Amino acid sequence: MNERENIAGTSTLETHDIGIDGMTCDNCVLRVEKALRGVNGVTEVRVNRPAALATVTFDTTKTHIPQLHDALLKSGYRPSARPVD
Repeated sequence: MNERENIAGTSTLETHDIGIDGMTCDNCVLRVEKALRGVNGVTEVRVNRPAALATVTFDTTKTHIPQLHDALLKSGYRPSARPVD
């Protein structure tokens, strides 16, 4: 997890990796990206299908991990434990 404050000190950005079950194709990646980007406060999303992993940067004053998980569930994908290397 990475944390940083903007210049005004009003928002805190965190970056988290979220495992994702159910991604089988490039269209799945696009749906996951769209779902996560639609959450208020998300500033960056990177999805790696082979690793079944989304890396999400978000403003903790606007959203939290449970909201990200809800967005995934609503889009038809399940958050999972982060894959172990």
